[in-house]
Amino acid sequence: MVVADLGNSRLKWAEVGAGGAIGEVGSTNADRFEASIRALGHLGPWRISTVNPPAAARLAAALGGPAKWFRSAADVPVRHALTHPETAGADRAWAVLEASAMHPPGRPGIVVSCGTALTVERIDAGGTWLGGAIAPGLAMAAKALNRLTAQLPEVDVDSTPDAWGDSTVPAARAGVYWGTVGAIRELIARQSAGLDRPWLVWTGGDASRLAPEVAGPGAVVVPDLVLRGLARP
Repeated sequence: MVVADLGNSRLKWAEVGAGGAIGEVGSTNADRFEASIRALGHLGPWRISTVNPPAAARLAAALGGPAKWFRSAADVPVRHALTHPETAGADRAWAVLEASAMHPPGRPGIVVSCGTALTVERIDAGGTWLGGAIAPGLAMAAKALNRLTAQLPEVDVDSTPDAWGDSTVPAARAGVYWGTVGAIRELIARQSAGLDRPWLVWTGGDASRLAPEVAGPGAVVVPDLVLRGLARP
């Protein structure tokens, strides 16, 4: 079996071995994955989580074979209290399900995903996903700052900037990066209210950079959290 996570920016996949363990994770741009998928055509069946319907249609055509699709949280067997699970991302649901399974029952938790979008999810002590918050990720915030203003450039956030800049570019980088760190910290603090010592799990492409800024060097980062969830029997 192959599990795949098709997001807004990347397609990630891995083969599933004995006991549900996943192998080496492959990754490519969500805009041009066809060549990679053709090379994997002999593998399958596929279990695919997606939040990108146009790319999902292209992926289905490239696979040309059977696949089980998870297109929203309503398709994922996670306990939740969402009002409209059919409008929530399947990737969010798989991340919550897998992070909860990593911990003993009876403790609440928080899952932070740092991808194209930033999400922070709240889970109660009974293991019920109560909902979460969605905000721009680093690259999205940088693009928005450029595209919605007349003169601000699109800045890169590939390294950790100072908290201030002496010209426009470093000032924009400081605002995007540290503003995102501050948003995550605030959301975790507010979602932790009323929860008794919640565990905290991070995932997503920018998690390895952002998690230590918020939670310190001991932050639990699981880059393949969604794929691990998909690999569960």
